Amino acid sequence: MRRLLVPTTEVVEREPERDQEHAAITTHDDVLLICVNYRKPTETQHFVATALEQTIHSSLQVVVVDNSPFPGEGGVPASASSDPHVKTIATGENLGYFGGAAAALADHLKSHPLPDWVIVSNPDVYFSGHDVLQKLCDLHRGDAPAVIAPSIRTVNKAVEQNPYMRHRPSRLRMHVYRWLFSLYAVDVVWEGSSWVKHRLLEMFSKVHPPAAAAVPEYIYAPHGSFIALHRSYFEKGGNLDYGAFLFGEEIFIAETVRRLGLTVLYEPAVAIEHTERSTAAGLWNRDASRFRREASRFLVKSYF
Repeated sequence: MRRLLVPTTEVVEREPERDQEHAAITTHDDVLLICVNYRKPTETQHFVATALEQTIHSSLQVVVVDNSPFPGEGGVPASASSDPHVKTIATGENLGYFGGAAAALADHLKSHPLPDWVIVSNPDVYFSGHDVLQKLCDLHRGDAPAVIAPSIRTVNKAVEQNPYMRHRPSRLRMHVYRWLFSLYAVDVVWEGSSWVKHRLLEMFSKVHPPAAAAVPEYIYAPHGSFIALHRSYFEKGGNLDYGAFLFGEEIFIAETVRRLGLTVLYEPAVAIEHTERSTAAGLWNRDASRFRREASRFLVKSYF
C-alpha cells in the first residue's frame, strides 16, 4: 500500500477501495507531450523515439518546438516525421523554454480541446520504461494534484533531481540570489561552486547510490526538465506565460500553484532518466548570466 507524505509531514494511507477504483478506471486521458529543443538534435531524436515507444491507452500527441536559430536542428527523426502523433513547430527564433512550450500549447488548442495532461520537457530526458505515461494517467485523475514532479535521475550517476524544492524559499534567500546574479563576476563564482558541488555529489552517488523514494510527497517546486501539468492547473487560471526568458521556471510554476490553492506532488512511481551533461563550458556564458539576472529580478519583483 502506498502512502502519501503531506506538507505537514502527516502520513495519509491511500484507501484500498481507491486503489481498486484506479485500477478499474478505463477512461482515456489526452496527453500533450511538448519537447522544447535548442541545438540538441540527437537528444531530440532519442526523446521522440522513446516517446513513441510508450505503451499508453490514452491519446498522445508529441510536439517538438524547435527554438534553434538554424533549420534542420529540430531533431525529429525521419521515421517519425510522418507519424500523426508527432508535430514540429519551427519558431524561427529562440522563444525560451516556457515561451516555446506556450507557443506549442496555443497551437494545439487551435484545433484540439484542452488535454488532460500537458507535459513540458527538455529533449535530454528519456523514459525508463514503456509504461511511464500510462502510470501517470492511472495514478492521478481528477483535480488533484495539479502538477506532478516525477522521479528524475541523472543517467549513470543516480542523482535524484526531484524534489527540486521541498519548501518555499524565504524572501531573504530570493533577494540574496538576486544580488548574486546581478554581477557577472559573482555569478561566475557562484555557478562555478555550484558546478563543483554537483560533480562531487555525482561522484558520491556512484559509490553510495541513494535509495529510491518509496512514497509520494507534496512539495513546493518540481524540477524543470520534465513537468506534468494536469488540466486543472489551466482551468483554475494557470498558464505558461513566464515573464523571463530562461531560468526560474520551477519557481514560476510553484508560485502559480500556490496562488491558485493547488498542489505539486512528487511521484517516485513515475520515473524519468536525465542525460544532463556535466560540462563546465557554459559557466562563463554571458548570455546565460544575463538570463539568470533577469529571471531572479522578475521572480523577486513578482512573488517575494
